[in-house]
Amino acid sequence: MKNKKNISYEEEIKEAKERKKKEKEEKEIEMANDFAFLDDKTQEKENKVKNEKVTIKKEIEKKKKSKEKTIEFRGEEITISDKDHLLKENKKEEKSKLNIFFLILALIVILGYGYYIYTTLDFNNLEIIDIVKSCSFVLIALVVILILFKINTKKSTPYIIFLTLILIGYSLFDYSYAKEVDVYVSDFINHSYSEVLTWADKYHITLSTLHEYSDTIEENHIIMQEYGITTLVSEIDSFTVTISDGPNPDKEIIVPNLTGFTYDDVMKYIKENHLFNVEIEFLISDKTRDTVVEQIGSGSMKRNDLVKFIFSYGEEIEQTEVNDLKGLSLFEATSSLKRNGLNYEIQYEFSNSVNKNYVISQEVIKDEDEKIKLIISKGKEIVVPNIDKMSTTEITKWATENNIKLKYEEVYNKEYESGKVIKASINENDKIEEGSEVVITISKGSLVMPKTTNLNELKMWATENNIPYEESYEFSTTIKNGEIIKISPLDGTKLTENDTIIVTVSKGKSVTVPNLVGLTKNEITNKCNNIGLTCTFKYGGLTEGTKKDVSISQSKKSGITVGEGTNVTITLSSGIVEKVNVPSFSGKSKSEINSTCSNIGVTCNFTYNNTYSSTAKDIAISQDKTGMVNKGSTITITLSIGSAKSFTIVIDGSLLSLGNPEQTKNTLKKKLEDACPGVIFKFSFKAVNSGIGYLNPGSDVKVGSNTFTQGKTYNVIINSSN
Repeated sequence: MKNKKNISYEEEIKEAKERKKKEKEEKEIEMANDFAFLDDKTQEKENKVKNEKVTIKKEIEKKKKSKEKTIEFRGEEITISDKDHLLKENKKEEKSKLNIFFLILALIVILGYGYYIYTTLDFNNLEIIDIVKSCSFVLIALVVILILFKINTKKSTPYIIFLTLILIGYSLFDYSYAKEVDVYVSDFINHSYSEVLTWADKYHITLSTLHEYSDTIEENHIIMQEYGITTLVSEIDSFTVTISDGPNPDKEIIVPNLTGFTYDDVMKYIKENHLFNVEIEFLISDKTRDTVVEQIGSGSMKRNDLVKFIFSYGEEIEQTEVNDLKGLSLFEATSSLKRNGLNYEIQYEFSNSVNKNYVISQEVIKDEDEKIKLIISKGKEIVVPNIDKMSTTEITKWATENNIKLKYEEVYNKEYESGKVIKASINENDKIEEGSEVVITISKGSLVMPKTTNLNELKMWATENNIPYEESYEFSTTIKNGEIIKISPLDGTKLTENDTIIVTVSKGKSVTVPNLVGLTKNEITNKCNNIGLTCTFKYGGLTEGTKKDVSISQSKKSGITVGEGTNVTITLSSGIVEKVNVPSFSGKSKSEINSTCSNIGVTCNFTYNNTYSSTAKDIAISQDKTGMVNKGSTITITLSIGSAKSFTIVIDGSLLSLGNPEQTKNTLKKKLEDACPGVIFKFSFKAVNSGIGYLNPGSDVKVGSNTFTQGKTYNVIINSSN
């Protein structure tokens, strides 16, 4: 029975092989007939695979029943366990390399498009619907391509190619269209300055800044901007923003007297009103604990003026536990420690997480006097980058982000292009603190000699750029007076700080100044016009022999050589002077003299003699001119001040101050000068042992009756201790 069964199996296998061989031959004939038609061939191949799968499945089931472990597949004996692997390999063989290529191409396009969207579009200016519209087709196309690739038949290849090409075309179109899309200015109010820098750099906009103090806008944030959100970016080349410098320390405010206020109320007032210079102290008193007992500084004052608040501990200092001071400002932390009667010391450290001048941590130091150590932040430790390799935009952004104060200095330098950094006041890898000032020297490029023929413009340019400037003058028959003949260096030359501009200026044609004295005004005008001089006129008054409008002098000497157009000032005669006879006024009164002077046409000035005489007052005693003088001349007449008067005055003891010589001098001086006008008194002191403050026996002025005459000098000697 066993052999019979085995024979039966062998026959079945043999029959199966022959049947498969026959089917294979038939299929090959069919495939050969249909080879010219691509779609039929593809269908035939799919049918072949399908039939093979069915056959394999039947054989497997059959062998399972007969417990056989091998089957024939494409003319070979294989194990049943290999059937899944073979089916997969068969499927892989059917994969289209063209599909894979276009799938990779589609993915590259989508990644590039995504990068473009991320780096180019301004999401602050786009609605979410705009972003979805920009990406929707790309995402849909990608999903369809993946589905077709999953199906992965030769039939799906044309669709994958078509969709990939459409995807490329759409991306190129959207890229071109995006350049024309309306992008509006962003709203930067209350945003950081670094955001504006990034935005301006992205759209190649020249950024300018103004600074203002603000109590409401954080430091280095935007207060105002030049253009609003309705302005297109394409319409502007420059953009100005106003940056907050924080609260103004010099602003004047009225600080009320807060005596009696609590500690918490005062600290709140300090913070809300931005007081910059506050001291807090505590003392033991009978006042309520934590209330202000004294305030130094109030009323109208600046925020950075000193205000000092002295609080009460109460009648004794209460020992309290140390509060957690982490995160408080240095002022808040030290005030809290003073409030609790605790000693402290301060140590500064860098911190990347705690703001400058805020508490990082604290610790208790136990020694003779227990105290608290406060670790205060110096801000983050800033490592200086290679500033020489950075643009000004990058430097400004770095400084803004790190709270560094920048100071730019621009100089001409032919070694560096305009806008390039020449040097910085700090070096690469230096470690600096927040708030440090960094000076950046920027090149303005080479200073190039301008092309100009205007002398004033050239002078102004040289002055503005601190270039030494010299002028030389030459005569020229072709260049007008005052115009430039030549300039050294030539225009377009790159200048250095050691160069000097030398300008040669034309004096015009050379002209010899003629002798114009004795000529009339008309003759001079004609002569000056003919030879190229500019002549101006002025009158020099009456002369003794020269008629009116005839030259009596000239500003340029005759015979000298000057440039054409040079001005010569001519002094003309006002006419021939008339002579009058001035008589002697000696013994005449002032009124008589005035009458005579008026009649003969002269001016009389009066002065008084400085000595007394027997001649009556206001009677002429001398004059400076007599005889024939020019009419209109001035005559000075000296008048008598009259005869000297005598004054009798009594000096009594009440005018003298015992022990005080200065007081005696002052009293006597006033008394004598008031009572004796025109009398000269000279005061002096003489050292004695007694009677200090009294009149010395040698004094011309004595106690009792004294007579003094005008014009005479009297010595007043007062006793003194030294």
